[in-house]
Amino acid sequence: MALESTISSTAEGYYELTLSGRLHRPHWVAQLFAALSQLHVSIISGEATQYKGGEWKSKFLLNFAGSSADPKSLDYNALAEKSLPNERTATPKLSRFELSRRPDQLIEVKLEGPDQMGFLAAVLAKVSGLALFPSALVIDTIAGRISDSVVLRGIADRGPSEAAYQSLDRMLKSFVT
Repeated sequence: MALESTISSTAEGYYELTLSGRLHRPHWVAQLFAALSQLHVSIISGEATQYKGGEWKSKFLLNFAGSSADPKSLDYNALAEKSLPNERTATPKLSRFELSRRPDQLIEVKLEGPDQMGFLAAVLAKVSGLALFPSALVIDTIAGRISDSVVLRGIADRGPSEAAYQSLDRMLKSFVT
């Protein structure tokens, strides 16, 4: 199924973005979040799940208060397919994290920290360097605190190697302040 996106305003003054269908880039979430961050759009909450070979369903609550972008005129499909910028992303700040191997051998990462513009984009951009790809995520920002959960897979939808797990653990430890 081709990628479809919809954007609608909410009663709270936010915008709900839904994306569903086939996404051809394994790091599309990082790409979308980096593009939104560059537009000064905050991601308040959301979730995304890969169902099979590149087929995704996602829903995100966006805050455009700090942005001059028009939510209704952005091409969200193009933002999800946009290449990650080559410039170095800011180092995300974590208060704590949990890393675990699931029964299906994928890695689940739980992240907590202060609210930061581009937080998840920065984390996912750095994780991409380990050849790890999100297969599901849940995002929540409450009272200035980030509480995110990301399930990561390796190449060909396999569970990441133990070396990738250890590298991810070292990298996340370097983000704890």
